[in-house]
Amino acid sequence: MESKDRFSETPSQPHASLLFDQREANEQLLLAALRAQEDAEDAHSGRIVAEDESDLLRERTAELIETATLRERLLGIIGHDLRNPLNAIVISGQLLEEANLAPQQAWLAERIVLSGQRMERMINQLADLTRARLGGGFELDLSLCDLAQICENVVEELQLTCQVEILLTSTGALEGRWDADRLAELLSNLIGNAAEHAKAGTAVLVYGHEHGAGVAVDVRNEGPTIPSEQLEKIFSAFGRAHSSGARDNGHLGLGLFISREIAQAHGGKLEVSSSDSSTTFSLRLPRLTRG
Repeated sequence: MESKDRFSETPSQPHASLLFDQREANEQLLLAALRAQEDAEDAHSGRIVAEDESDLLRERTAELIETATLRERLLGIIGHDLRNPLNAIVISGQLLEEANLAPQQAWLAERIVLSGQRMERMINQLADLTRARLGGGFELDLSLCDLAQICENVVEELQLTCQVEILLTSTGALEGRWDADRLAELLSNLIGNAAEHAKAGTAVLVYGHEHGAGVAVDVRNEGPTIPSEQLEKIFSAFGRAHSSGARDNGHLGLGLFISREIAQAHGGKLEVSSSDSSTTFSLRLPRLTRG
């Protein structure tokens, strides 16, 4: 009778199944480790690319900021250095106007003064733009004043040169603490712009009134409707009130930008609406502005 081996050469069925499962698990573990390594390498490469792109973006942003700052400073320098020779031109033109000149010469003297004054307004706007863009803002000389009186003064001045009628009405108490000169500049921009784009034969309506705890001025004209997509753009620097049909008046397109900056400096708002062939600019101001 043959004796059987103590250990069988062929593993039992349960033992073989366990070895097979273990080998399969090891293979899966190895594949997972390889995939994890590949993912880590991809992540590392992606991080390097992202860091490089971030560095380039920071450098580009810094260059753009530096360029914009230099441009704004250049505008400020030009505006400042042009003031003295321009003042000399205007004063000389005014002296010529007072002399006993022939009609043609008197007309030329008047043109010199008007052109010089227009250039002075442009320089002032460039200076205001520079202050606003560089974060300096507007310096306000606050005092108690009457907005109704400011409106009246501005309308009287503009009516001398405007080709359309300007009708002013005001109701309620419109006193407050503001910078009267800055508000006059703001209102002159608004009313002058409305008169420039008003339909011939129509009037510009200026209405000062109380608005809640504050005050308001609405400036309305009849004329081309401003497209809705252009309403906010007209307040941008070098923007235009109308994309087409505007007369070439030599303006820089800074008036409405500066007007909104002045309103915001007072803690107020300047908004616009346009429909049915009419446009209304609405100024809202608190009565007391803290300095």
